[in-house]
Amino acid sequence: MRMSLTPWQTFCLLFIFQLGTTIVFGFAGGAKQDAWLAALISTLIGCGVVWCIAKVYEQHPKHNWVAILKLTFGSWVGHLLAMLYILALIYEAGRILRDLGELMTTFLLPRTPIGFSMFLVLVLVVYAANAGIERMARLAEVSIWFIFIFLLLLLALLLSSGVNNFGWLLPMATDWKHIAVTVFPLGLTTTFGETIVFAMMWTLTVGPKDFRRSALFSSLAVGLVFILLDLIAVGTLGPQMFSRALYPLLSTFQLIRVADFIDNLDPAVVSIFITGGMFKVFAYAYAACAGIAAQWHIRDHRAIVVPVGTMILLTAIYTAKSISSHIFVGLKWVPWVIELPLFVMLPIVVLAIGTVKKQLQSSQPGGKP
Repeated sequence: MRMSLTPWQTFCLLFIFQLGTTIVFGFAGGAKQDAWLAALISTLIGCGVVWCIAKVYEQHPKHNWVAILKLTFGSWVGHLLAMLYILALIYEAGRILRDLGELMTTFLLPRTPIGFSMFLVLVLVVYAANAGIERMARLAEVSIWFIFIFLLLLLALLLSSGVNNFGWLLPMATDWKHIAVTVFPLGLTTTFGETIVFAMMWTLTVGPKDFRRSALFSSLAVGLVFILLDLIAVGTLGPQMFSRALYPLLSTFQLIRVADFIDNLDPAVVSIFITGGMFKVFAYAYAACAGIAAQWHIRDHRAIVVPVGTMILLTAIYTAKSISSHIFVGLKWVPWVIELPLFVMLPIVVLAIGTVKKQLQSSQPGGKP
């Protein structure tokens, strides 16, 4: 297939995707004052997971994830695994859409029904999926500067407000059990393992080596952002409030007060969150469409964009009765049942099988070295 993106565009898409809604809920809040340390460990191990995912692309440079599963496990098993991935992509997209709906209802449109708010977001996502990955990559090039500039501005204003107490970061590394539980599996799966989503469409992005570099650099950059934000959030809210707040980073930026003039910056902060969330829903929706098209040999993915969008909206509406149940399932159930086996373990297994097959082929008489 034709490569349609540049390495920089791929980096921008991956960075905003990995930032996603994780920035809304904070990263590694369960580790309290050691959240930054949990974020650091998650980044280091997560980059290893991303490297494994990228190496699979290097082994199969002409195939997407559906074809790779069939080549690795055979037609029947590969078909069933591909179906599981497609359903998981739709479910995850619905969960992220619900995150955005809850956020908009709480801070921007309190009198608007959450279903209608999510429908508005989904209309934009369906339009973007119909337009294709090239246009979204161009938009990502612009959006990444918007995110960087606003985050730097907000951090500067927060530090200027005099509400920080970095003594709350001490003592460090006192509870390794909570750090370990925070890192595994949630710290690996929620951001870094989700890079497997691009396997459904990586043949439309860049070549394998450029994809690997873009993915690793974006993972490192996202990890550094999480570490910095965790340090500042804990140093502003304190470890107890940081671990208990539903939207800890938003609560942190709400404390901005400069000269009794600059305050109430919630819309700017929420805009950053929504931008990352929309790109994440788009990536999941587009990947689901690409997977379905590859699974049933549909030439144009646009024929199934609206049905997939409808399933995502229904998932967002009916999979959780309240925000508390939605958060509980996302933290306690989804990482273990869906993300760890499908986003982390199976790609590593595919890489291992592909490596063994390559070595066996090269060791046979007449095989390529």
